[in-house]
Amino acid sequence: MKQFSLSLLGLMFCLCSFAQQVSLTGTVRDDTGQPLPGVSVVVRGTMQGTTTNANGQFTIQVGPTTVLEFSSIGYENASVPVENRTTLDISLKKSDTQLDEVVVLGYSSTTQKNLTGSAQAITPKNLKDVTANNLSQMLQGKAAGVQVGSNSGDPRSAPKIIIRGVGTLTASSDPLYVVDGVIGGIPNPSDIESLTVLKDASATALYGARASNGVIVVTTRRGAAGKTKLTARLNKGIGTLNLGNFRLLNGPELYAVQKQSFERDRPGQDLNSFLPTPEANANTNWFDQAFRTASNTLAELNASGGSDKTRFFISGNYYQEEGILKETGLDRFGLRLNFNHDVTEKLHLTLNTAGTYTRGYDNSGGSLYGAYTYLPYDDPYYEGKPYNPITGAKTWYGRDNANFIYNQQFEKFKENTLAGDVLFKAEYELLPWLTLSTTNRAQTTFYETESTEDARGNSAADVQGRLSQFNSRDYTLLTSNLLRFKHEFAGGHTLDGLAGYEYQTYYYQSLGATGKGIFSGLDILDAASQPESIQGTKNDNAFSSYLFQANYGYNDKYIVTTSFRRDGSSKFGRNKKFGNFYAVGFTWNVSNESFLANHRTINNLKLRLSYGTTGNADGISDYAAQGLYNLTDQYAGVPSAYPTRIENPNLSWEVSNNANLGVDVTLWKRLSVTVDVYNRLTNNLLFNRPLQGTSGYAYITENIGAVRNRGLEVVFSGDVIQKKNFKWLMEINAGMNRNELTELYGNTDFIANSLRPYALNQPLNSWYMRRWLGVDTQTGNPLWEKVNADGTASSTGNYNEATLQFIGSNANPKLFGGIRQVLTWKNLELNAFFSYSTGAMIYNGDRQLFDSDGAYDRYSLMALSNGWSRWQQPGDVATHPRYVLGGNNNSQRPSSRFLENGNYLRLRNISLSYDFPSERLQKAKLGGLRLTASADNLFTITKFSGIDPDIPGTGEVGTKYPFSKKFVFGIQLSF
Repeated sequence: MKQFSLSLLGLMFCLCSFAQQVSLTGTVRDDTGQPLPGVSVVVRGTMQGTTTNANGQFTIQVGPTTVLEFSSIGYENASVPVENRTTLDISLKKSDTQLDEVVVLGYSSTTQKNLTGSAQAITPKNLKDVTANNLSQMLQGKAAGVQVGSNSGDPRSAPKIIIRGVGTLTASSDPLYVVDGVIGGIPNPSDIESLTVLKDASATALYGARASNGVIVVTTRRGAAGKTKLTARLNKGIGTLNLGNFRLLNGPELYAVQKQSFERDRPGQDLNSFLPTPEANANTNWFDQAFRTASNTLAELNASGGSDKTRFFISGNYYQEEGILKETGLDRFGLRLNFNHDVTEKLHLTLNTAGTYTRGYDNSGGSLYGAYTYLPYDDPYYEGKPYNPITGAKTWYGRDNANFIYNQQFEKFKENTLAGDVLFKAEYELLPWLTLSTTNRAQTTFYETESTEDARGNSAADVQGRLSQFNSRDYTLLTSNLLRFKHEFAGGHTLDGLAGYEYQTYYYQSLGATGKGIFSGLDILDAASQPESIQGTKNDNAFSSYLFQANYGYNDKYIVTTSFRRDGSSKFGRNKKFGNFYAVGFTWNVSNESFLANHRTINNLKLRLSYGTTGNADGISDYAAQGLYNLTDQYAGVPSAYPTRIENPNLSWEVSNNANLGVDVTLWKRLSVTVDVYNRLTNNLLFNRPLQGTSGYAYITENIGAVRNRGLEVVFSGDVIQKKNFKWLMEINAGMNRNELTELYGNTDFIANSLRPYALNQPLNSWYMRRWLGVDTQTGNPLWEKVNADGTASSTGNYNEATLQFIGSNANPKLFGGIRQVLTWKNLELNAFFSYSTGAMIYNGDRQLFDSDGAYDRYSLMALSNGWSRWQQPGDVATHPRYVLGGNNNSQRPSSRFLENGNYLRLRNISLSYDFPSERLQKAKLGGLRLTASADNLFTITKFSGIDPDIPGTGEVGTKYPFSKKFVFGIQLSF
């Protein structure tokens, strides 16, 4: 009876508590009275919450003593007690500082004020100002310490991203992508809601063994409760060839140089046996033949809305870009559906689905190489048709005896990619302070290519035509299960965090075949008369992870963050499959101390300190630790096997130890400054250590060596002018990084690697070559440096006697970043974004072919840049040796002669936008109308003699696909 009474008493208490819960409705507006959609409304001390709809309205269950917390990016947070009210209207003030902005960290989110690590959020508006088909290109220059560059302007190519320097030798230096809270996926740029770059261990350590190279966190767009909102966007533009400072000699100019050399060095020989007569000089501009003015199109249509319980976002988009190189380009179609449903007040479901279909093609027939190398003497047409030089119908002066305009008719390449992504998340509130969630993602990609070389072309004429087909498929399955907690205690103490388990598996399979001897126009392998080759492979790997994070705060002054993650990977040896990774971070919000309260100058001041470890497992083979046999060969017609790899049971993770010190400050309510200093030491570098030939193996994959990266990052953001009708916002970010190889295996201090070997106590990408000393003023011959046995240096004209040495420069920039200027007058906005880089020495490999002093006299020749001169007679002080047909004493061979300063300042984008006033649109029942005109890559200020000094990673450039100048006009409508 006593137990029954106690149970009844408990039930009555629960019912009373439930009865005290009431439904509260409200509206959130900005300080001008306009409704604010997407504002987060959370019950203090719990995870219970909602967001405002398109009209700024919300509904939430509350108790009489509940305190609601309101937050939105760009606005000051507000805490409002309910006090028995059933309706509530509040207004949020625009934030004077970025410290109140929400930062999404993937597994969790916080505000800049409470962030202990180094992370930089980038708004969709700032991200999408350039016209590009991938996220990487949009990110260039937007975040301090993040280098983005590409060796190709091909629309199908993806740029390289390096965060805080390269910390590996042979493993991947790519960042980890986290989309909608879990690892994996790079979303369509049109669907991005927010993007955050995580840099230091405190921000990245929860991703453990995958986060050594930084993390890029993306959330996709979601719907808000309220009337369905439609948005349509159309951009249409053109791209034109941009050769920078690079120029080749035209026909008469090249003829004059070669004629002078021929008559001087080959007296008595017939000039017309080597050069065409002036009348027969075609003076063809091969760049004009290879490139074009290309079109680009972006079309988007999305809808969002829903009720208080069910919200949706659906979008479709199409992106088309012709390559400025003729017969190259891509088309991409994308669909996304994000669906959120509150089953009850405690159970929330999320379903995100996305699909992308991309078609790419390259039918250029080698025109990129030909545009650089072909001689202007040659005419690509004969008797009104594209000419095939192999026929010999007329003289062809170029070295390769090929004409890409002819081959474009018969050489075709196309690729198709179909990618799908499905994410399902269920979240249940066990207690007001405790939530359980499971997130499950499935990704798959189908990829296929087809290459056709018609028998009428040159590349496969000897085999009567060739057809190659290749296809692959892969899938990734991931489950992430988290238990989150958040609680506030009396006296201003807060505690929150999470614990969880993740498992990820990846599978890849491919099949390809090539046949030869095929009738023109057929693209079925069965039609090939003979098989030429067949290939196929299967790979898989798996990751298993345990993770924990706990954060403690006191009175919004002091925040301590701790995290731990244990990762296991099938890639590593059986003795060391698991690695442990951790981080500790501390934040002191100094501006919340009494001695800085209401300070006139310092409005916000925060100090951050963090240390932790992260790892790297990417970029090595799935079976690198296993002893393997090669089973793909045959002997005497039967299958054969031979050993190809030695087992390494101790192969394990690269481990980065990261320390970061940061300061965030806001001055005069107008200027925000963030400064970070970091030190990252990466140990146990993954490397294929070469073995003696007598061992029977080429190498063994081991953990050897260490690389240190140290740097400084600064971000300025300020309101230069803040008037009612005129505003001027300026943002500047700058990053500096220095790296050094501090350890190698055994007693080794040098590992050969072309022009950039790995050497102890040297930066990665240090140039190792012969030092160029210029031109002999009396003979016009080249000179290099020779270091004698006693350490003294002298000059030599013999290339083979010159000393290979580190010349004291490298391909890493010393300073890089971006500058943004935004000027707003009423409804008109001018946005200009610049990217810049200084201090990198770039090896212009093009000059080995096109600035070769006659060594490649059957290739075209670069024009001399400003300040350059060519030796003509004794006494000349020149930058270039005497031009000699056939070459001048190996002057074209690799040396510091071809190293150039890679400094540049680029106007990455400039745009002018006009938003029609809302009062004018109401009659047309439009929610918004924006017109935009923009230009990308309008100009670049640089002394670099090549096409583009923007060379990521290696710092070496060859026949590069140039970037285009783009001019785009756009319209965006909202209903």
